[in-house]
Amino acid sequence: MGAVSRREKAPRARGKRAPMLTGQAGRDLYLEALQLVIRSQVAWLINEKGHREELETVVRDLWDLRIRGSNSGLADDAQGDDEDLAIFSSEPSQTPSSRERHPAARKQSWDPELGLRWPLPHVPDTLAICYLGCILLRIPTHLGDVVRWANNGSIPYKKCYYNLPQEMRDRMPAAYIRVLKLPFRTTTKGDELHRSVMDLVLSYDFNYGLIFPEINHIPELVQFAKELALPIDSVIVARKLASILGYQFHFPTGKSSNPRLDYPEIRLMALLIVATKLYFPLPSDSSTSHLQAASSFEIPTLDWATWRQGKSNLPTQHEKETTKFDFDKVTPSQVVSMADDELDAYFAHVSSLIDSTNNNPITKFFPVEELPASANQVEDISAKDLDDAVKTLLSQTLRYSPPDAAEGAGFTPLAMPRYEAFRKVEHLSQTAKELYTAAGLVVGASLETMTDAIYRIERAMVLWQSKQPGARGQ
Repeated sequence: MGAVSRREKAPRARGKRAPMLTGQAGRDLYLEALQLVIRSQVAWLINEKGHREELETVVRDLWDLRIRGSNSGLADDAQGDDEDLAIFSSEPSQTPSSRERHPAARKQSWDPELGLRWPLPHVPDTLAICYLGCILLRIPTHLGDVVRWANNGSIPYKKCYYNLPQEMRDRMPAAYIRVLKLPFRTTTKGDELHRSVMDLVLSYDFNYGLIFPEINHIPELVQFAKELALPIDSVIVARKLASILGYQFHFPTGKSSNPRLDYPEIRLMALLIVATKLYFPLPSDSSTSHLQAASSFEIPTLDWATWRQGKSNLPTQHEKETTKFDFDKVTPSQVVSMADDELDAYFAHVSSLIDSTNNNPITKFFPVEELPASANQVEDISAKDLDDAVKTLLSQTLRYSPPDAAEGAGFTPLAMPRYEAFRKVEHLSQTAKELYTAAGLVVGASLETMTDAIYRIERAMVLWQSKQPGARGQ
């Protein structure tokens, strides 16, 4: 009912874009853009994946804590594009304000008194905060799902810049535009997202004393076994093994000597693989294929050769198809030999590199085209397809001998199968390599990370065994 005051728009000549924001105004616009991205991600999780509506409130509070110190009172002209570019450069920086990936720098201070040194959030942090919201609500969503959704274009992430309002894109500083376009040009890697989550957990604890609970590890353990088509016996042994070794599945905020085991989901998956190797030994020329008990039954066996052949039919093992060309190093002869779909992807990649905020007249010869709405989007895995594929593969690989098969044979003790531990990727047998790779696809981790995490648990298992009474005499 009172007087209405409207914000005066920046003057703009006809045919020219609005002036680009700089300084603190540009930083605030970048944070507003990330907020729109994270809101669209939460809406997708609620509307498409059926997550609880409380997720929006939890994620909003986490985001508010993350950016609370962003308004440091800087003048609009206090910094220019050079400072912004230095903060978000993809090249390693030696400046104190750069975000280095070593344990001492993982806990960030979000104190508003830092001024120009206040660390701005990165685009992957939007996915990490959504995941942490699921952790707080005990929603069994694991990071492997998030990585798959990000790479196949299901969750709003890869095209986050192109989904922003045109007015916001027109006024966005060039340095921030390059950062927002990175998800479209690169593949989301699970190892990096695990690190982003852990860095946020450490920073929330450092700045606010906020401790995140354990992951909902029982449903996730069952889901991991399901997505790998492993029997329920592996789940039972994994739970027993976790109890014996004293493993928990929270985010450690103290100093740890096993950084890859700090990630609770990788720790959980590594335990599952070790339990599977114990109960269903991998094939080896120097070991037996299974054990026979003293009673009238035989321990179930897993046909690893059949599992290796059939695992490609599991929906979770379908890697996103990538082009055979590296667009950043492509040669003219390779461009000529590209197929139509690869050529379209190459032009989209080149278009994403063009700085539309630059007034260079040469860029006018390379118009930036809007991406089609369906670009890079793949239908997500349905629960029915996964259930059908798992049942089919388990029926082909799992073998139970009938009780009367061994009644007349008597008891013949067999040698204990040799358990093989692999310290490095180049030491892996073919079956172990395929099993570790499949586990990495499910949990969102590289083969190197899975190999290291599994070997660390195997070392812990040997250490526990050596401490048991009578271990020296065995």
